[in-house]
Amino acid sequence: MISATSILILFGVLFFCLLIGVPIAFTLGLSGIITILTVGEQFMIQVPLTLNKTLAEFVFVAIPLYVLMGEILYKGKSGERIFFLVNSWLAKLRGGTGIATVSAYTFFAAIVGSSMASVLTIGKIAIPEMAKQKYQKGVTYGLSAVGGSLGMLIPPSMGLLLYASLTGVSPSKLFLAGVVPGLLIAGMLAIWVMYKAPKMVKEIVSETATETAATVIENKSSTKDVVKAIPDIILPVIVLGGIYAGIYSPTEAAAVGVVYALIINLLLHRSLKIKNLGEILLESTRTTAMLLSIVVGALVFGSALTLVGLSDFLAGWIEGLNVAPWVVLLAMNLIWLVMGFFLECTSILLITTPLFFPIIMSLGYDPIWFGIMMMINMELAVITPPVGMNLFALKSLLPDESMGNIIKGVLPSIAIVVIALILVWLFPGIAIGIL
Repeated sequence: MISATSILILFGVLFFCLLIGVPIAFTLGLSGIITILTVGEQFMIQVPLTLNKTLAEFVFVAIPLYVLMGEILYKGKSGERIFFLVNSWLAKLRGGTGIATVSAYTFFAAIVGSSMASVLTIGKIAIPEMAKQKYQKGVTYGLSAVGGSLGMLIPPSMGLLLYASLTGVSPSKLFLAGVVPGLLIAGMLAIWVMYKAPKMVKEIVSETATETAATVIENKSSTKDVVKAIPDIILPVIVLGGIYAGIYSPTEAAAVGVVYALIINLLLHRSLKIKNLGEILLESTRTTAMLLSIVVGALVFGSALTLVGLSDFLAGWIEGLNVAPWVVLLAMNLIWLVMGFFLECTSILLITTPLFFPIIMSLGYDPIWFGIMMMINMELAVITPPVGMNLFALKSLLPDESMGNIIKGVLPSIAIVVIALILVWLFPGIAIGIL
């Protein structure tokens, strides 16, 4: 039997803590513990049991490994090498630098899985280059914001790993399902920038664009250095190809990726030194501790939800309403949209998955497809104001630009993600057709 008082306490403590600025990990854990105590002290035993059972899952080993791999590649400047390589291939095309930027974001998403790291790495090079070629600010900012968000969807994705751990869905199948929707968004970005390019480079002919690209490459790196980026591009093939071929699991793939990233950055490119490893390990530890503390808080919160029976109650209540399943899914998407204005993606995912997943299963939706829908919504969360993380990443790269102008420039590009969301909704085969 659901307890209305316990539900009020649960969400009352949650919203109060969020309002006064308590870190999200402690907010989730505190609201869960207080709620469990109101039901009965004897139920507190469920907290350590749940934590032990969930955190002991092998998939959680992958999180610090993917974080470490991303930090190695970020500090080792893999993103810069990828951008210059792709730009050297596409510079002669109209809008070539924009397409190169999209390609670089796509490749980097496939080896890092972090939206902010992608923006800070690729954007640092691509934004000034696009400015030289007279790209409109709105296109430049929107391209970087949405391109960086691909790390939420294209594997390896931290969001998909967390979703898999909470729901029991296969992370390998989730990774496979995220590829085509991610490439769909990247393709729409490329078409958009090609369409906008003629208006942005009115007097700049292809020869000028080629000369500019050649100058950049000459200043930044020799032709030999550009060719050296090929090992960086091979990394997604090694990590994801091994998963899809069944050679190793996503967790084992993360370990392989870390070793490969160290080899190419320490030995091949020598863009990292042994002395840099301490800083990389420290930063990776900080990021992992932050992520796992949120996970722990969310697990306690989920235990409270289960104890008071809210998820089962909502599933039964919705079935009793006799509304179309798409109406329920639309409501979930709107909730994600609103939450994305104020919370970061990990928190949204960990709060809503225990609530929404039982409902989705009762309505007969595919859990893998639903996970991809959630991740596309998380892409919206990182690019929508006021707390979109990619907006702050852009601001750090553009200290002289106002946040208002950055937001104004990014807003039109949000339509691309919305269109992708609608297409995946209407045509689920985009995500699960290759499974």
